[in-house]
Amino acid sequence: MNFLGYLVLGGMAYVAGWLARTKILDKKPAPKVPYRLTHPVILSYLGGFFVIMLVVSFLIGRFILGHLAPDFMFIIINSLAATFVFSFGINPEKPTYNIPD
Repeated sequence: MNFLGYLVLGGMAYVAGWLARTKILDKKPAPKVPYRLTHPVILSYLGGFFVIMLVVSFLIGRFILGHLAPDFMFIIINSLAATFVFSFGINPEKPTYNIPD
């Protein structure tokens, strides 16, 4: 994959995290313990996204990059990087950073 491919994949991971936060987590009633990256619900979303990215990375390696055998280093590193970017999108603490207008 080239730089543009990774940029698009990272953008899609960020948007997926942002959509999970705004469309799913913000619609639920407020939890007793505020959402943080160590909250069990957030960790379950991160784990689920990591598993999804394992499958997506395998498919990218197989059909786009043409790897005949599974390239485990590519699959794991790509999934970890996408999950890291996903965590920025799902991070509920981000709106409280007091960004200047």
